[in-house]
Amino acid sequence: MPPRKKTPVKDIIRQVHLYLGLTSGIIMVIVALTGSMLVFEEESRELFQHSYYHVAQVGEQRVPLQQMRDTFKAHYPKEKINSIRFKEEKDAAFVFYTKGDKAVSIDPYTANIIGVRNLKKDFFGVVEDIHRHLLLGDVGDVIIACNVLIFFIMCITGLVLWWPKQKRFFKQAVRINFKTKNWKRFNWDLHSVLGFYALLILFIISLTGLFFAFDTVKDIARFLTHEPKPKKEEKLKSVRVKGTRFTIDDAYQYMCLNYAGAKETFINPPTDSTATIRVIMRYPYAIVRKQNSLYFDQYSGKILKTELYKDYTAYNNISRSNRDFHTGAIHALGIGSKIIYFFAALIAASLPITGFLIWWGRQKKTKKKQKVAVVQTDTAKLFIHDEL
Repeated sequence: MPPRKKTPVKDIIRQVHLYLGLTSGIIMVIVALTGSMLVFEEESRELFQHSYYHVAQVGEQRVPLQQMRDTFKAHYPKEKINSIRFKEEKDAAFVFYTKGDKAVSIDPYTANIIGVRNLKKDFFGVVEDIHRHLLLGDVGDVIIACNVLIFFIMCITGLVLWWPKQKRFFKQAVRINFKTKNWKRFNWDLHSVLGFYALLILFIISLTGLFFAFDTVKDIARFLTHEPKPKKEEKLKSVRVKGTRFTIDDAYQYMCLNYAGAKETFINPPTDSTATIRVIMRYPYAIVRKQNSLYFDQYSGKILKTELYKDYTAYNNISRSNRDFHTGAIHALGIGSKIIYFFAALIAASLPITGFLIWWGRQKKTKKKQKVAVVQTDTAKLFIHDEL
């Protein structure tokens, strides 16, 4: 019985899958491994950098934010504060971030500095830079964006190639044969079966990665949710008024009184005489990140802009949940989602390696066949010559 001819479409898909994999394999391994490290970033920081985020002794009352800011300015007079972040917990330290990649932890009860980190040398900061930019800046952004698109295509083509031709082959397609002594067969199972089990998570990661990387994907999401494209707004500015001053303490207190219940707070103090004060309060949530954000005039205290989670549109729900679905921090599933994402990322890192070994094995097999064919041809020629 003659061998069944392969369908041209599947042949094309196989070639696309192969060459995209060979092209992006190394980058994919790097991105996947760094991604697996970042899955448990929050838990790892709590474990290994606990002293940066917590005070040794809880006092009776916090000192004003302005006093902590004065402490910072006394030690770093040339540094501009980009943001102040802290959890709404009694033992939480207040972390002052600068535009120069410095993070200074301050005790909110004594206003003393308890830790300083250089974010450029911070382990998870470096890992995230590799994951997002390959330590190459804007060039790295382009490479990663292309890699995300390739990874998305690889997920789709991989599913097509995995899909069994007949139902009776499904059982074999979802099982790794650990008893086989044929390493090529075992390697194929690792690539095909593990890729299938991780496919849903990898597809979500690639899709959310596309949302980060390409404005076109955001536009598609807006179109599907009937969200109008945002108009370019004028930069919010504070109007200087002599003799008046609305401090970051005033802004924080206003948020506490009117939007209570936050678990974490972010404050962007004014960086110049016309800048605004921005306060973001983040609340407990299951899937879509809940946060309220207000912009205040630094002189009059007038609210210049309000962004409340109760006003989220369908598009806002997508954009606010995109990061959590990309990193595995899906609060509704607890630590379970992070464990699943962690192993999915490790599988993603293994796929280019097992895929390369499949290709390499076929290359060696093809060369061996060609060599045998040449030997057989030469033998046939000698035989004919002897007969003559």
